[in-house]
Amino acid sequence: MTDLTPKDGPVADALTEAIVSLNAQLDLAHTLDMFLTASTEHTGAKFAAINVLDDDGKSVEFHFRGMPEGVWASIGRAPNAVGVLGQIPAEGSLVLEDLTMHPAFRGMPKDHPPMGSFLGTALKVRGSVFGYLYLASKEGGFTERDEHVVEALAAAASVAIDNAQLYEQALHRENWLKASQNITTALLADPGDEEVFETIVEAAKDLSNAQHAALVLPGVDGSWTMEITSGPRFAELLGLQLPPKGMAVNAIETGKGVISAEPPGAIVLDVVQSFGPTMYAPLRAERRTVGLLMLWRDRGAAVFSPDDLAIAQRFANQAAMALSVAELSHVKNMTSMLEERQRLADDLHDFVSQELFATAMQIESIADECPDALRDRLLRTLDHVKRAQREVRGVMGSLAGQRTSEPISERIRREIVLAQDSLGFAPRVQVDWAEVSHAIAGDPTLSDDVVAVVREMLSNVARHARATAVTMSLSGADGRLAVQVTDDGIGPGGATNRHSGTSNLANRALRRNGTFTLAPSRPGAERPGTVAEWNVEAQG
Repeated sequence: MTDLTPKDGPVADALTEAIVSLNAQLDLAHTLDMFLTASTEHTGAKFAAINVLDDDGKSVEFHFRGMPEGVWASIGRAPNAVGVLGQIPAEGSLVLEDLTMHPAFRGMPKDHPPMGSFLGTALKVRGSVFGYLYLASKEGGFTERDEHVVEALAAAASVAIDNAQLYEQALHRENWLKASQNITTALLADPGDEEVFETIVEAAKDLSNAQHAALVLPGVDGSWTMEITSGPRFAELLGLQLPPKGMAVNAIETGKGVISAEPPGAIVLDVVQSFGPTMYAPLRAERRTVGLLMLWRDRGAAVFSPDDLAIAQRFANQAAMALSVAELSHVKNMTSMLEERQRLADDLHDFVSQELFATAMQIESIADECPDALRDRLLRTLDHVKRAQREVRGVMGSLAGQRTSEPISERIRREIVLAQDSLGFAPRVQVDWAEVSHAIAGDPTLSDDVVAVVREMLSNVARHARATAVTMSLSGADGRLAVQVTDDGIGPGGATNRHSGTSNLANRALRRNGTFTLAPSRPGAERPGTVAEWNVEAQG
């Protein structure tokens, strides 16, 4: 390892102790500081620095010894691998009697202390250059023995750095995992807790060392909007819609994460253009993208690594799964609540309202046969009964109206979420909500039929089609409202138990002067698929 001789016993022992101490800590910053201390103590260098560089030779970390803090603050930045520093070999060392006399010397920053003798060597970790050690201003210059000492320390430091990096990565993954578990637990405990969305964004921003973050969620019109934002410019980001042809939407559509030295793509939102290193991690659950985690660092900061993306992607997928489970739970609870309200409305109609009506009829009949004094009392009682009838009808209307007053987009979205549970995947939806809302505006009960039709058609696919993909489209043009569901399954001929379902769909269509059809979507194919269409008159 070195050319130290037996007479150098005390020096060799001290060097051995320094090498052993380098591996005594698993904190990277502490390991680098110990390496600097050992290098200066064993060579007599006045100045020492470790410059950690990225693949482009750009400094990402800088640790130093011997330079006053005030001087370093005035210099303001670490050197890159250019000039003399760019001449340091990947193997061995660069030793100079006078740094300023080298042909590649380009000068020094203002206020930088003068430096004469120089020794530079590469720090390699797993065969790749991690950074460089700079030693300078040793009286009498650096010797061959100094080279051997530094190279021995560098070899030990490479092992220590590798161990420290592995330890930091393990801690980093553990922190991401803890954040994922906390989010999952919170959502399952309270599916409606919207603060969990903020937790997702804050945790991702902090764990990735990003300065800005946004959680993008889908809108009912197919757009993607920054719903939760964090960072100094969160207010400017909040509510922004992603450009339809931008790289962020592409990440959503492909399900593939993105890392870049700056916001990628030709179409970038104005506020984002000033940001630096960028990472997009799609939230994927059950082969669909339910959101996008967008993270940005400031310009000049380290670029996100593939490992950063892999960890963030696992976090995003875990969050997506938790969100999907919570959404399904919320939708089921909401559906159960609405169905219970409908049942209560039906019960009020079938029992309470009918009984009140019968009671009123009896009181009127009896009053006609009674003396005037008793007749007046009965008629006053009849007024109370009729008032109760009106109150019951009002409650019935309110209970039923809870469902019909909801936007059609929200009701269909709930059916889509419920269908995912039985289909095993998310249907693709093609709809112009403004057009459909206009079509049903003149007939509130039409929305009930549309919801029932969507539910029945998707249920038929889940039970009989053995499909792997489904597309559902709604249209409301030219005075007609159409619901079409296309699947890639075994075809209508293979669905032997569909009679009741298709009969219900056909009857609903006939009541509205419409039609229901069922046909192969790809005639002649091994799996011909099915296209089912429900088409009726609309008054909107």
